[in-house]
Amino acid sequence: MITKDLNLNHFDGLSVRCTLRLPAQKPPQRLVIVAPGFLGFKDWGFFPFLSERLCQAGFATLSFSHALSGVRDNPLEITDTPAFSQNSTSQELKDWELVLDSVLLGRLPGLETIRLSGFGIVGHSRGGSYGILMASSVPQIQSVAAWGAIQTFQRYDWKTLQQWETTGVLEVTQANASRRLYLGPKALAALERNRDRLDVLRALRNVNVPLLIVHGREDRRVRVEEAQALFRRANPHLSRLHIIEGAGHTFRTRHPLDKPSPQLLEAVSETVRWFQRTL
Repeated sequence: MITKDLNLNHFDGLSVRCTLRLPAQKPPQRLVIVAPGFLGFKDWGFFPFLSERLCQAGFATLSFSHALSGVRDNPLEITDTPAFSQNSTSQELKDWELVLDSVLLGRLPGLETIRLSGFGIVGHSRGGSYGILMASSVPQIQSVAAWGAIQTFQRYDWKTLQQWETTGVLEVTQANASRRLYLGPKALAALERNRDRLDVLRALRNVNVPLLIVHGREDRRVRVEEAQALFRRANPHLSRLHIIEGAGHTFRTRHPLDKPSPQLLEAVSETVRWFQRTL
């Protein structure tokens, strides 16, 4: 396996950090973009393991961290809290546009042999929902696997929104965190400004590519009912809902990943087979 770290740069100086993995034995057949969710980044938990398994199956993989993920010198931890506080769905949409443009315009080294006329996306949590949104408007995206995806980005009750608007700060709960994280007013304003662009259920009407929805039965952060709602809106002839028993939002794994759980192995196996059939 050949691994390359690279940066994709916005015009304003912000960078999207990426890792490109290529099979060593033979040219990869297709590319799969691996996308993180909220509080996630390319080296978090199971993302390297998932990327490597896909690469071993013959796919090139491109994993990335959002420009304002808060990850800097330590690739395994969010340490840049000021940057994290400036993040928003507007910035994340720009990051997605940068990644997709770089792929479609052939700006990534090592992808000369890959057919970029069709590639896949696997995303976790809202990374999976972003994948659905992108597939509704980018015809080159030919298959999506959404793990623990959210059906809506509007996830805060009225009281929380009022407090956020009044104070300009929303504290973010992070498991086993060494520092406190906050979102600022930009994130709140962006949620309203991008309400239409972030309408996942509406976007599903325009998704006419294979869609695999993988969800843990015991997911407490994103209830399994959200996966079922997504599946009901998806094209029934092209979509599949796979519920993993005994799995939570991170498929019974923690960060950093010590050992893959049976639930994670099931999710990975289903996803590899999905892309082998649909790409």
